[in-house]
Amino acid sequence: MLVALTIMSAGIAVLFAILGQTLTRNREIESRMAARVLATRLLTQAQAAPTIQLGETAGQMKNGLAWRLDVARYGSDQDVQAWPAAAATMTATVRWGDAPNQSLSLSGLRLAPKDQKP
Repeated sequence: MLVALTIMSAGIAVLFAILGQTLTRNREIESRMAARVLATRLLTQAQAAPTIQLGETAGQMKNGLAWRLDVARYGSDQDVQAWPAAAATMTATVRWGDAPNQSLSLSGLRLAPKDQKP
């Protein structure tokens, strides 16, 4: 009887440990998915904006996600003169925790008419 109770206690302890790890993993996956959606939305909005605004924009969402959008000119002065269009790089970075691996960055390139130099 005592042996059966000990085995059952050990089994329940293992079950609770597995359940705790699963909940932690699910929270991490949800945060990563929310970060990906936010980064994609930031890049899409920057791509659709009528003009290119160089610089950095940052903010914090209610769900704890911190975001940053960096827009920088792409290419040197010589490149810009030689190319038929102006270009800018756009990088959206989203953080959801304190650990260095709890961030996600997506980058894109936007072209604009030469008269609208970034």
